[in-house]
Amino acid sequence: MRKIWQVSLITATTIVALVAGGSAFALQNVANTSQKGSLLVWPLITVDHLNGASGDTVVEISNDANVGIHVECEYVNERKGRVNFDFTLTAKQTASWDVLTTAGDHVFPPPFPTHSGNPDFFGNPQRGELICFATNPARGFQVAFNHLTGTATVLSLNDTTAAQPQQAFKYNAWAFAARSDTGLALDNTTRPQGAPGQLLLTGNGAGTYDACPAYNIANFMPNGATLGNLRTLNNTLAVVSCNQDLRESYIIHATKLDFTVWNSNEASFTGAFYCADSVTTVNLADPPVTAGRNFDFFVLKTKNARFEVRGISATPPCRFPTQVSGLLGVLKSSAGILPGRGSDGLIGNTLHGAGILPGFVLWDPAPPVGAPRH
Repeated sequence: MRKIWQVSLITATTIVALVAGGSAFALQNVANTSQKGSLLVWPLITVDHLNGASGDTVVEISNDANVGIHVECEYVNERKGRVNFDFTLTAKQTASWDVLTTAGDHVFPPPFPTHSGNPDFFGNPQRGELICFATNPARGFQVAFNHLTGTATVLSLNDTTAAQPQQAFKYNAWAFAARSDTGLALDNTTRPQGAPGQLLLTGNGAGTYDACPAYNIANFMPNGATLGNLRTLNNTLAVVSCNQDLRESYIIHATKLDFTVWNSNEASFTGAFYCADSVTTVNLADPPVTAGRNFDFFVLKTKNARFEVRGISATPPCRFPTQVSGLLGVLKSSAGILPGRGSDGLIGNTLHGAGILPGFVLWDPAPPVGAPRH
C-alpha cells in the first residue's frame, strides 16, 4: 500500500484556541510524566539485537479507578512496522509484560513488530514506541478515563562491550488527560471523547486531550565528561512526535530535531540537528547528528550542560518533507563508575516538557456490530 507524505499547517485559529485553552486551564493542560491520563505514550521500547546489542523492555500499566476500563495499544517501530492489541484492566488492576518474550501478568501481547513497514524509510525495526489509550469495550471509540499510568524498564541483557553486560533503567510514560470545557473530563465510557478515531491533543475544550510540549529540555553530563566517581560515555535520545497516525493507511509525519546546547558557563552551541520520523532513537554524537560534537565534553568544556530540542519544519536539509511537531523524549546515558573504564550502568529518565503545541493520534476504530466491512 502506498504511503503518502503530508505536511500539516498550524493555523492562526488553532494557535488562538490554544492560547485561550492555556488561560482557561492555567494549572495544567499539557502532557507530562507525573499525572494520570486517558492516553499514555512510551517513547522507547526495544528488543534490539542488532549490532551485537541484546535489548528488552518490561512494560507496566495501571488503572487507579474503582471501575474497569478497556485499553487499546499499538507498537510502532522506527521503520513504521506496527501491530495493535487490546485488553481490559479491572478496578485498581495493574498489568505487566515482557516485550521480547511476550510473557505477561494479565496481558499477553503479540510480539513486537520487527519487520519494515516502509522499506524506503530509515531506522531500527527492533526499536520503537508504545501508545495506549482508553476505549469502550467494543473498541468503537476512545473515551475519557483519567486513571491510567505506566512505566517501562529498558534492559540490556548481554552488552559484550560493557564492563557490566547486564544493565537496566526505568522511566515513566508520558500521560495525556482527557479534557472538558472546564478542566479534566469526567469519566465516560459510553460516549466518544471527540470524534471516533481522532484523539486531538490541544488541551482546549470538550472532546480533546492535553496538548503536547512544544519542546523538551534536559540536564546531562557531556559525552566523555568525568565528575567525581562518574564518567558519561555517551548520551542517546529516544523521541516521538505528537503527530501520530496509527491507521492502516497511514500518513508519514516527519520533523527536524533542532538542538540548542548550553554549557554550565551559559555559553550556547547551535547547529546540531537530526531529520526524524514520528519515532526515533539517536546517539547524540557526530555522526549521526549533524554537529553532534556539541554534546561532547571537548567542545562544551564543562562537566554539566543542558539542551533544548524542538521539532521544526525545515526542508532542506532533510531529504523528505518535515513539519512542526511537539515532542515526547527519553534520555539514556551509558555511565562508568571509576576507576573502571567501561560502561557500568544505564542512566535514563523522561525529559521535561515546556511550551505548548497541538498534536493528534489517529487510529482505526472497530466497525459497529453488523456494519458492512470493506
